[in-house]
Amino acid sequence: SFKFIANTATMVQKKWDVIIIGSGFGGSMTALQMAKAGLQVLVLERGRWVDRDASAWDVRAILIDRKYRSRTPYEADKWLGRGDIYPDEAVGGNSVFYGAASFRLREQDFKMHSSLKSRQNSDLPHVDWPIEYRDLAPFYDEAEQILEVAGIGGSDPTEPPRQRDFPQAPPEYSFPAQHLANAGKELGLQPFPLPLAIHYRNDGKRPACELCSTCDLFPCKIEAKNDLSVTVLPEAVRHGAVVRPQTVAKRLLRKGDRITGVECLDLQTGEAFSLECDLCVVSAGAIHSPRLLLASGLDSLERSGYWIGRNLMRHCSGIVIGLFPFKTNPEGRFNKQVGIADFYFGDPAHKRRPAGPWGMIQALQVPPPDYIRSQAPFPVGEIGARTTPYHMYLLCIAEDLPNPNNRVAISHNREDDLGMPIATVFHKYDRRDLLGRQALYREAARWLRAAGAKIRMHKPIATYSHALGSCRFGHSPESAALDPWCRVFGMNNLFVVDGSFMPTSTGVNPSLTIAANALRVGQHLAKEFERYARGAEPAT
Repeated sequence: SFKFIANTATMVQKKWDVIIIGSGFGGSMTALQMAKAGLQVLVLERGRWVDRDASAWDVRAILIDRKYRSRTPYEADKWLGRGDIYPDEAVGGNSVFYGAASFRLREQDFKMHSSLKSRQNSDLPHVDWPIEYRDLAPFYDEAEQILEVAGIGGSDPTEPPRQRDFPQAPPEYSFPAQHLANAGKELGLQPFPLPLAIHYRNDGKRPACELCSTCDLFPCKIEAKNDLSVTVLPEAVRHGAVVRPQTVAKRLLRKGDRITGVECLDLQTGEAFSLECDLCVVSAGAIHSPRLLLASGLDSLERSGYWIGRNLMRHCSGIVIGLFPFKTNPEGRFNKQVGIADFYFGDPAHKRRPAGPWGMIQALQVPPPDYIRSQAPFPVGEIGARTTPYHMYLLCIAEDLPNPNNRVAISHNREDDLGMPIATVFHKYDRRDLLGRQALYREAARWLRAAGAKIRMHKPIATYSHALGSCRFGHSPESAALDPWCRVFGMNNLFVVDGSFMPTSTGVNPSLTIAANALRVGQHLAKEFERYARGAEPAT
């Protein structure tokens, strides 16, 4: 099986055309493009292949005991002071555990600074991207086809233009989703089916989705969620790429303006070794990518080094919980199916504050009772767990603005058990961020009230599951870490291709945008590989 290729150091050649660090949306899509071009591609991933057995849908194994918890924490603000956060890690990155929502950015998202012409209740300006929607549009088409995204084109009133329809139609709404959709329509809103990267077709290739309630936060036992370890990496391997799991990239090896290789550690054997490459792509995520660059001394780069780790964003998100006088999901079906974008750009018609964009509201699966019980002190957790049959959840995703003071740094006095400096994360929301989330809370509560919720409460989300922007791309090293092709300014053959590249967070789930950009960059790198390998400037 391709899953076991290169599990030990002796099975890996020393010199590669391309080494990609990380197998999430950025790394996997880049690997696919470059492997299809015939290049020798090695993907390093510190996680392992997930088990597709009973543990995949087991609440205790996945959410409480944390079967795939990383050995390496990062330090960040928590509810009570600062503490260590241990993410999950696996081949396929966060796609293994995500909820499959797959949105395109809106056309205006790429030019928000130009369109708003002001700072909008904030000391932090919006930022224009160095590319436009039209530059990414064909790669959105391609990413949707690869990930088999199910949706209905044109149903989202703010959706940008598309050349291809979704490759799949979504299934019928479950009872709670249909109930929400009806209530939204009665309010004059425009509910639409969420675009989801889930395999619904009975085509004989893989089992079709069973519409179970263990999707978001869980690996899929039957491989019906189209995560990267199921869809993209096997295809990259078929074109010659090699995936090496349980391997940590400790440091990039540098000579002048080039990366010559990667210093690695095999987590199974404890063996330290180095690999050589002509081109290096860092795709470890918006926290661990800048951590690796900083641990490799790249903050010393003139001008662009300052921006490595800065402008970290994570969305200003929260959940609005409705308590109903009836069982909201009597069939126990998957119900993360419906959303509204009516307030994505705020409410300019009624001039309600804050001015400018607010974001997206979408249904969210109610977490399992045992998980709720484990996450809150008695009696709050117990009450929440016992009343879950009467809950509905709405997720509010508001933009958080880029702030240079929100950043990823490395600790100079703490290392993990592998001898690597841990990342230290600093993030504080701006007043404008909080106003946007508050506006979405209000609209989500109104939606739930129209659906019959007697009690409504909200809860902020404090995770970094949507971490973005810590190595943003731009036109100049005076304001960005990466050029428009995601090459590190000042380095000839080093690229960062993951959520780090995004200069703004926008108001939608970022996975499809990361995937589309990786296809764009991967195509460019394959075309211009010889120039990058020789150290010459590529064609623009």
